[in-house]
Amino acid sequence: MEKSLNREPLIQVKNLSMNYPVQSDFLNNTKEYIHALDNVSLDIYKGEVLGLVGESGCGKSTLGKSILRLIEPSGTILYENENILDKSNKELKSFRRKAQMIFQNPYSSLDPRMKIFDILKEPLLIHGIKDKKTIKEKILKIANLTGVDEDSLTRYPHEFSGGQRQRIAIARALVLEPDFLVADEPVSALDVSIQAQIIKLLIDLKEKLNLTILFVSHDLGVIKYISDRIAVMYLGNIVETSSSKELFDSPKHPYTKALISAVPSVGAKTGYMKLDGDLPSPKNPPSACKFHTRCPLVMDICKNIAPEFIKFSDTHFAKCHLYDMND
Repeated sequence: MEKSLNREPLIQVKNLSMNYPVQSDFLNNTKEYIHALDNVSLDIYKGEVLGLVGESGCGKSTLGKSILRLIEPSGTILYENENILDKSNKELKSFRRKAQMIFQNPYSSLDPRMKIFDILKEPLLIHGIKDKKTIKEKILKIANLTGVDEDSLTRYPHEFSGGQRQRIAIARALVLEPDFLVADEPVSALDVSIQAQIIKLLIDLKEKLNLTILFVSHDLGVIKYISDRIAVMYLGNIVETSSSKELFDSPKHPYTKALISAVPSVGAKTGYMKLDGDLPSPKNPPSACKFHTRCPLVMDICKNIAPEFIKFSDTHFAKCHLYDMND
């Protein structure tokens, strides 16, 4: 769905890190950390769908939750030039009206004790919208846009299929009329036939409501279809960013090439490579270039010096020592 990209950032992530303590001794002293994000910097432009792709455990969901400050990372996250990590809880409430999340599993993200109307009403009440007529108008409007029948509003989540539940979850995220959505693996728990419907719905909603979306997925086929730009993540690092077309036409980082090689329907395989081995533990990640333990093109420099971003075009950047001589 490539188009001419708006270059005005809605969100600017700068030097973001997130470490989870995972072990304590009998005195409750932390012994180990999971290094989920390591000095991540990334821009998300107004009106775009930015696809965030990588293997499970690479930090994609952590980045999405950090941007919405559902967890507390270190660094800077500018939303419309304001650092949300500096905001008080009261100020965060205003921010979260503008920025919402669609969670992965529609079976666990909806309260089974609440009717659909009440599920959609809850965000409105939390944000101070009390007028019954206004509430009903907003719910009926978003239900219509997301394909949720009006008759469904009096039923409970268990009465719906996974695809319909995810439509309800999308409606809940959009009932406050936000500008920004984090979609965290929103179709991975659904059948393939239903995945296409939900992706098409998100594309339609993005155009109708002028949304900016961070779309998190491990599936490059889905990412290619929905994204204007793509950021490739490996072990807590962004290793390549590009427009969707350029990434698939001319991937630069060996990890990106390996991911694309694993997608049978995407392009010719000439020049691409197989990815061997498992993702290293984020408790003890490799030094310098974190991909060097799995890279078939590894050089001595990769083990000692972390690569910096190299520019290939106005929208295409990659971290890899293979291109240092061409910088």
